[in-house]
Amino acid sequence: MATVVRITEVIDRARLSGLQNRIFAICCLLTFADGVNSLSIGYAIPSLAGKFGTSAAVFSIVVMVTLIGQIVAEFVLVPLADVVGRRRVMRYGILLYSVVTMLCLFATSVPELAVLRFFSGLGIGAAVPTCAALGAEFSPTRLKATIQTILSVGAAGGGMVIGFIASVLVPHLGGSALLFVAGALPLILLLATWTLVPESVEFLARKGNHAGVARLLRRIDPGKSYPDEATYLADEDHRHGGGLGVLFRDGYAGRTLLVWFMLFFALFTSFFIFSFLPELLTRAGVGESAAAVATSIASLGGIVGGISLGVLMDRLPPKSAMIALGPLLSIAAVVLLMLNLSTGAVDGLVILLCFFYGFGTLGSASAVTALAALVYPTTIRAMGLGWANGFATIGGLFGPALGGALIAAGLSTPRILAISLTAVVAVGVLAVVFRVVELRRLRRAPDTAGLSPRTGTEEEIIR
Repeated sequence: MATVVRITEVIDRARLSGLQNRIFAICCLLTFADGVNSLSIGYAIPSLAGKFGTSAAVFSIVVMVTLIGQIVAEFVLVPLADVVGRRRVMRYGILLYSVVTMLCLFATSVPELAVLRFFSGLGIGAAVPTCAALGAEFSPTRLKATIQTILSVGAAGGGMVIGFIASVLVPHLGGSALLFVAGALPLILLLATWTLVPESVEFLARKGNHAGVARLLRRIDPGKSYPDEATYLADEDHRHGGGLGVLFRDGYAGRTLLVWFMLFFALFTSFFIFSFLPELLTRAGVGESAAAVATSIASLGGIVGGISLGVLMDRLPPKSAMIALGPLLSIAAVVLLMLNLSTGAVDGLVILLCFFYGFGTLGSASAVTALAALVYPTTIRAMGLGWANGFATIGGLFGPALGGALIAAGLSTPRILAISLTAVVAVGVLAVVFRVVELRRLRRAPDTAGLSPRTGTEEEIIR
């Protein structure tokens, strides 16, 4: 009789291997492209407006179609990773993004640029959630949230790097050159790591490639013997795909909706910060240079916050309750920021408070992304992450639109910041509701809730 090995038990039992660390590092570098994509166009617009002989306001269509491309990819292309594999979708998503973004160098009009940016959105929208799924499937249960938040903050790092590049490149070579570099950087990373990222070990098991699974497990846990002829199982092998409906069956409906709306409000606030924080601060009397520094420091706060909340989620369960710490910190920071701006802005204090604003707001967005990766089993994880990110990106569309409307209406900076807190509060409330729903589900069906038998991941989520 063939030996039966459960993959999750092996990964949970073994120490982190060099293979796993390499996979996490590469996935983090590839998600770097998300931050580059999100912020490069903003830095390029003033220069491009002069090049095309039009106003900067016209470029709002370029930003919108990029997000629409991401939404289409997250709803349509990412679920394909559950069928053809994580690695393939991730690779070709980055490749598509990089090539069409580099082609923006040759765009001669706003419509041409919009078409190219739509396809860049398709590429980045396909790649980033698939990176998250691949990282989750090589992570031990005890570190899943930490690793997922580290992957998520790769995007914030990309945003910071492209900002520094823009400050040097745009004044001399223009916005088109910046977009070329924004495409070239991820392409270089992709080509350099093309052969270094294996396919998901759990995906290989589902496809019956037991020899491939054995090779990977021998590298993850070299102290054990894993023969090619053994049967290797993912803990969720009994679950099967079947379209979007699988996200709403078997007790997943509540989880799915709560994760979707947590991400929606988190991304709503994140895009609001990146789009209008410099403008809001300067309108309130903060110097332009201090406002730019404060916005960059908010991104840094998001990196530190995402990693910190991920570590807390792994070490101090329940995971969903830890997410609520981010919004609490954001509320305190914004209230103090409003008071400071209302009584005469002190630049140093503004910068410090923006760090904690980013820590709580952007950090909680990374933490919710980590929770989404934990909620779904292997067979539907890419689909679950794709739809969650797609729904969240809709929030990314509404955030800048509402912010622009509030600024056009002449509202003061403190009032606009106060209004932005509603979305932050919503993330915290939904995180608490998620915890309550999980407790009730467990009490109703302690032996059948979620997976049967429950995996280590399931136990980590519900406790």
